[in-house]
Amino acid sequence: MPTKFDGRLLSWSTALAICTTAVLVILLGGQVVAFGGIAAVGGYSAGFLGSVFSSLVSNARTFAMVLVSILLCTLFPLQWIAFLCGFVLISWAAFEGYKNGGFATVPALNGLLLYLLIPPDERIAVHVLVFLAAATVGSLLSAWLNLAGSAIRSPMTFKEAISVWLFLIVGMSLTSFLAHVIGNQKSYWLSLLFVFRVLAPLQKVPDAALRFGVGVALGSLAALCLEFSGLSHQGLLNLGFASAVIGVHRIGGNTLWTAMFFTIATLLVTAPTLEFAVFRIEAAAMVVFVVGGLSFLISWCWELIESRSEN
Repeated sequence: MPTKFDGRLLSWSTALAICTTAVLVILLGGQVVAFGGIAAVGGYSAGFLGSVFSSLVSNARTFAMVLVSILLCTLFPLQWIAFLCGFVLISWAAFEGYKNGGFATVPALNGLLLYLLIPPDERIAVHVLVFLAAATVGSLLSAWLNLAGSAIRSPMTFKEAISVWLFLIVGMSLTSFLAHVIGNQKSYWLSLLFVFRVLAPLQKVPDAALRFGVGVALGSLAALCLEFSGLSHQGLLNLGFASAVIGVHRIGGNTLWTAMFFTIATLLVTAPTLEFAVFRIEAAAMVVFVVGGLSFLISWCWELIESRSEN
């Protein structure tokens, strides 16, 4: 099913509106409460992208689930609660894709991952409200820009749904384990970089992931060059915003360039260090390896099952 994101670029005005609103929401969230910016970016991305990738009803249902999830993670900041919420959302993502082709749960899962960056002892009810408000703004903006439901796909087959479920369950488990083993403050990038890989059609996931990895590497190198160019902090922030706008503008095009500009924006806005940029490249490489390995393994398992059933 063709969508506005299949090889087509968003207009510059649309990209500017998306990025400007995101900045305002994040800044306001940060003013409301400590770590409010994190809750805001999680909610905004979940609301906006969830609206783009599903119908209104499906997005509302999924958003209710993620809202309950972050509320549970706020009231009971235990690791097993977070894992349980992730499992439920991943399972719902596969079911939703099978029933109606919607993928609101993937941005919702990303929103949960972002929310979990708030230290457990700092999470309060206000963060949940900030998340809710930001998600509402994102959903309304998507509707206003006429993007709501524009990336809904045809319903997946049962085989594809099971494949997506396995891909997310095993992939998120692996990236979480790797993040735990690595143990530095930036290791959360592994899961964040992985989760959106499933939005590509399953048969195109390895190729898209490879282009994504190359884009992240190029973006990290470009951001480092800009960081050490002697530009002022404000100048770097302006370049970061401009890169984000270009990335959003190209979101329907080649994954490589989209990833490159988003990486430049992320690193410039978060004041990168050499260590951070290098780790982001390493994280992208690990994600490409995990994605490729999982895609091959799942395909091989299905071929084995089908060949045995024929015999």
